[in-house]
Amino acid sequence: MDSAPPSRRAFWTTAKVLLNYKRQLALSLLGAVIAGLCFGAGLGMVLPVMKILLEQQQTLDVLIHNYIGGGAEATGTLADHIGDWLAGRVPADPFHAFIGVMAIVAVLTVVGNFGRFIHGYIALTVAHRATMLWRNRLFDRLVHAPLAEAMYAGSSKQVSRLIHDTNHLTVGYNALIGSTVVELTKMTAALSLAFVINWQLTLVALAGAPLIGLLANYFGRRIRRAVKGVLERAGEMVGIASAALAHLRVVKTHGAEGYERRRFRCVTRDIYHQQMRMRKAQALASPANEVISLMGVLAVAVIAAWFVLRQNTPPEEFFAVMAMLIGAGSSVKPLTRVHTKLKEAEAGAQRVMAAYNLPIEPTEPKVRSRYPSLPRHSRSIVFDRIHYTYPGNERPALVDVNLTVEHGQRIAIVGGNGSGKTTLLSMLPRLLEPDEGRVLIDGVDIAGVNLRSLRDQMAVVTQEPALFAGTIAQNITYGRGWIRQERIEAAARAAYAHEFITELSRGYQTRLAEHGVGLSGGQRQRLCLVRAILRQPAILILDEATSQIDVDSEEKINRALREFSRGRTTFVIAHRFSTVIDADLIVLMDDGRILDLGPHDDLIRRCPPYRILAQTQLVPAEA
Repeated sequence: MDSAPPSRRAFWTTAKVLLNYKRQLALSLLGAVIAGLCFGAGLGMVLPVMKILLEQQQTLDVLIHNYIGGGAEATGTLADHIGDWLAGRVPADPFHAFIGVMAIVAVLTVVGNFGRFIHGYIALTVAHRATMLWRNRLFDRLVHAPLAEAMYAGSSKQVSRLIHDTNHLTVGYNALIGSTVVELTKMTAALSLAFVINWQLTLVALAGAPLIGLLANYFGRRIRRAVKGVLERAGEMVGIASAALAHLRVVKTHGAEGYERRRFRCVTRDIYHQQMRMRKAQALASPANEVISLMGVLAVAVIAAWFVLRQNTPPEEFFAVMAMLIGAGSSVKPLTRVHTKLKEAEAGAQRVMAAYNLPIEPTEPKVRSRYPSLPRHSRSIVFDRIHYTYPGNERPALVDVNLTVEHGQRIAIVGGNGSGKTTLLSMLPRLLEPDEGRVLIDGVDIAGVNLRSLRDQMAVVTQEPALFAGTIAQNITYGRGWIRQERIEAAARAAYAHEFITELSRGYQTRLAEHGVGLSGGQRQRLCLVRAILRQPAILILDEATSQIDVDSEEKINRALREFSRGRTTFVIAHRFSTVIDADLIVLMDDGRILDLGPHDDLIRRCPPYRILAQTQLVPAEA
């Protein structure tokens, strides 16, 4: 759930990470300045070339003396001495002077483009590093966000933000510190020379600049809104594709290929429509700016002609100013593209910041150290008047739940789908926090204890085996770091998993594909049980852990659980009838409330809803 509406300056907020790379940015800026100065100096060669070609008596040594030395009236000055020194070292012949100017332009071109290479290389490096930093920050925030927040947003949307939206940050950063800097230095150098040569003509040419800025802002807003829509629908596309491909066996056996195909095409069509909203703005931006720029150049040409033909302004100044303005104008189109990219990056940054602003659980060492550690559970667990409603829902998931469990008891929680079973047990490790009420372990409210010390006392085995890409040993020790092989094997034997593990090609070092593909459902579930046993928890939570496995695996898992749960408080969301009968206490839930509780025989005798549930929903062990 997004905690606050995204800021319209989200991109600039994310761009602060660029300041972590001050040295690289300084080198990049130096390269851009070199490129800009060389570009401006190259344009500056236009005026002496015009003088040489239009007035053949104006040799290069005379021009240097006039422009650097200050002319005949500036004798004796430092500039005059410098001008005389330079003038004495250049060829006097106009043709040789022209070749010399061309050689200078060639050198400036090589040096300037080397500066552009340095700038572009470093700018791309910094952009990718900054994006990597934001991806890491965002992933850290997502894995530390409260479960309810992550469930509300949806995993596919968060993955889309983590991968696709951050790509827009890379584009934006590179546009900001790459193209923007180079084009601005080139434009500044060209305009500065134009002002020096003839400031009146230059001011006339800049009259259309505000209109170009307004148009760029208008097109940029439209593009940002369209890009944001594309990114939102891209998250849905990732979700549909991931779910369909992850459950391809179900899709095929149910003949749902057409249904999934239509769902996917519907989303891609929406994305296409959003992209079509962008096309007009993207297609119009550059032509509109170029038309305005051309009109400005034509206006300058008319006024310049008036200066030349009516005011006796030297024509070479007109050509020089036009060359400078064309050079400056060549940066307008790239800067327009930069503005578009920044608006696209703003749309991505808003979604990134919306996820980054999610609250986090107090699991970081500096934060959790402020809370007292919870001693190992040894007496009781109490759910005291628990109320809870999921974000975005009006109907409560839990209503006034009161339950007391003694240490070492085996508790089975039964009820129909949506009755609140999993929600209630999610309160124990504080995956969910109650809206009202308390959870007490040995008389201590767990809301005020060190969260890590609470979760370290628990192990959870869910209905869907949670296995990750990696070796079997890495999956067993998941979250625990290095553990001796003897302990791993002892836990595997306790879960009746050692035998099938050693029969695999590389034993405990056998690599598993994502979700443990290649193992049977019972084998995957037993690996999860090994992981739970290795934790040696005081509280064991089994969320329908044997509901989707074969009878042989169920028998082995139940045997392991009976041995392992001695001296531990065990909560079971029951699906199999045998699990219910073995429980010390059965809790019947419906619509977020506890209807009744007690041993199996008592509930069968006195509780009609439990009797119906036992007859219709609880699956016999032989099934």
